[in-house]
Amino acid sequence: MRLINSCAAPTAHLTSCRKRCENELSVVSSQLESARKMDRERSATPRREFLKQAGTVAVAWCAAPGLAGGMGPPAARPPVGYATISWPREQFADALRTISDLGFAGVQMLGWVRDAYAGDKTSELKHQLQTLKLRPTALSCSKAKLDPARLKDETAQFRDYAAFLKGLGGNHLQITDGGRPEQKYSTDEIKALGAAMNALGKAAQEYGLTLGYHPHFGTLGETREGLGRVLDSTDPRYVKLIADVAHLTLGGADPVEVIQTYHERLVFLHFKDVRKDVAELARQNRDLARHTRYHFCEIGRGVVDFPRIVGTLRRLSQPHWIIVELDGYEPPPGGPAESARVNKEALEKLGLLA
Repeated sequence: MRLINSCAAPTAHLTSCRKRCENELSVVSSQLESARKMDRERSATPRREFLKQAGTVAVAWCAAPGLAGGMGPPAARPPVGYATISWPREQFADALRTISDLGFAGVQMLGWVRDAYAGDKTSELKHQLQTLKLRPTALSCSKAKLDPARLKDETAQFRDYAAFLKGLGGNHLQITDGGRPEQKYSTDEIKALGAAMNALGKAAQEYGLTLGYHPHFGTLGETREGLGRVLDSTDPRYVKLIADVAHLTLGGADPVEVIQTYHERLVFLHFKDVRKDVAELARQNRDLARHTRYHFCEIGRGVVDFPRIVGTLRRLSQPHWIIVELDGYEPPPGGPAESARVNKEALEKLGLLA
């Protein structure tokens, strides 16, 4: 775009100068509008493609593959919940009401909830969840992160999480590793990490709960190789998998391949989308991508191939929970509740919600 020249001309030329400036402004405005239009079209493309493919997948839930290649009964839809991580802590009660009002069946909560509702308050939260018809599906063990290079005994703290979730009537405890994707860990360090996770998995079972390992962008499990090293070091009887399709995508893994490879260990999936600009940056420089402020977005607005993922779940007859966990995103004007409504509509298009 050309810079607009100064109109400091002699009096006799003011009229022609003004017309020239107006013409240049018109050209600039036209160029800006063209740029905005192209940007809107680029942003809308993933959504249009998602909607086009989602309808086909939704229909596919109506019939599951039967024996000997025939058609069987309708495929069971997995239950769908929502994570409160999308809301700030002070809006926790509002988050639960919104999740319930939108028809989600369960909820995943962060570790701070244990501290806020410990002791006599546990029954208060349990009653609130029952009133809202929300299953306390999972609790993130936020403070119990296992760094392969600096392992410490997390058992006592982990048991506090387990006792709290059992009191709520929940099911799954989630843990991440505290490693770094760029660090090279020895075989002995990974072996020790696996042993520590196995111990926590055994402790979870004492409370009637299941431990799920959650590979996360920015940890050892960020990459497919790192995820494999962690799971290979653990016992499938004690350590299951809680995979996030967006984190897998951002780390360069194929969510469908991970689901197919580990479906027997998979206890539930996190659903959210990856921003197109961040996905492109991660392909070029993953370290830079880790330092961007917003990584994720609502389902169907990014690069994750949800129709393909849902089709895979259907073929595997995967009955486990799906939890929408939208963190690291730029809230819309309507806040987390608006994003939750957008996600609900996307899940309906995919046939996951009626």
